Amino acid sequence: MTTPLPTDVENLFSQRSNRHGEASFTNPRNLEGRIALSAGYPDPTSMPRADMAEAMRVALEKDGEIALQYGANRGYDRLLEELQTKLKRDQGINCTEEELLIVSGAGQGLGIIADALCDPGDVVISEEPTWMGAVRHFRGIGVDVEPVRVDDEGTSLEHLNEIITRLASEGRRPKFLYMLPNFQNPIGVTATLQRRKDLIELAKTHMMPIIEDDAYYDLRYRGEQLPTMYELDDSGLVIYLSTFSKIIGAGLRLGWIVAHPRFIKAFAALKQEGGTSPFVSAAVTEFCASGTLTEHIGELRKVYGGRAAAMRKALETHMPSGAGWSDPDGGFFVWVTLPDGVRVTDVAPTLKDQGVDVSPGTQFYFHGGGEHAVRLSFSFANEAQIETGIKALADAIKAAS
Repeated sequence: MTTPLPTDVENLFSQRSNRHGEASFTNPRNLEGRIALSAGYPDPTSMPRADMAEAMRVALEKDGEIALQYGANRGYDRLLEELQTKLKRDQGINCTEEELLIVSGAGQGLGIIADALCDPGDVVISEEPTWMGAVRHFRGIGVDVEPVRVDDEGTSLEHLNEIITRLASEGRRPKFLYMLPNFQNPIGVTATLQRRKDLIELAKTHMMPIIEDDAYYDLRYRGEQLPTMYELDDSGLVIYLSTFSKIIGAGLRLGWIVAHPRFIKAFAALKQEGGTSPFVSAAVTEFCASGTLTEHIGELRKVYGGRAAAMRKALETHMPSGAGWSDPDGGFFVWVTLPDGVRVTDVAPTLKDQGVDVSPGTQFYFHGGGEHAVRLSFSFANEAQIETGIKALADAIKAAS
């Protein structure tokens, strides 16, 4: 039995802790028997268990004494080398080791970047709607967030200009712009090449770093890859963030930051955990070096491309008039706007009772909004579950209309 604490213990917690609120991640075991169209968990049937087991065996055999030891702040040296190879081959990013930092997933990476650049009360600009993890983190560190709209070509250049001009008139300068240029979470839009170039020029004019969150780069199912903003930038202001969570397994808790060495130096100073999981890093190194990563990404594109097509077909078949949805070329998510007069609170409880989980649009906004939208994930549920879940959503919308 847990001993009751004195009621005034609440006064011990910091303002930052209170701003963060409670943890939000769901145990994936709790999703058993449910149709999970909410969380962006990777497909459980595509986890490369046998290949990772072999990679771990080889890592221990080759470098066990180092892999099981504390590690360097920058990350396991052989993984840094493999990342350089992967980034040059796939993303077109030609970087040095001094531009790389291994982190415990992109979530920790964003937290480190924001902590290094911001103090409470500073102002940052973020796309809206945006990844709920960013919403929680920016709220937690106490910055003022200026939301910028996303249009069909990516971050709205016109709206961004308006925000920067207004802030300048107030004597304020944004510490950074946070954006997801590929298959934006949650709405699925991909920034055009011209929009990327224009945003970089605007950033250079105003000395404003851009955090390029690119967790889904490798998971494109249609169309041609566009160059990363990091590759296009010649000013050193773009900070590139990505992860192995979506292309190997989220349980690895392994991601990376690519940035100018001066930024990396500041970010690395905030990592005091004795190296980000050197053993897991060693195993991932062998997974990459063997060529397995490239093969696995190809398999994932087929799986998720099929899931995306299944969701598209189900939406076209079942959704009532007045509803709309995005049609992303990659990533994990589809953004559904509900018909006039229907709110997410009108449909989510009914769906939950039927064993169907969706993400309310309100989770992706900083200052209110999203009451008439839901985000759907096609990564975790299989195609039959997607069909059943979309039909249930459509029926709930019709009942609420």
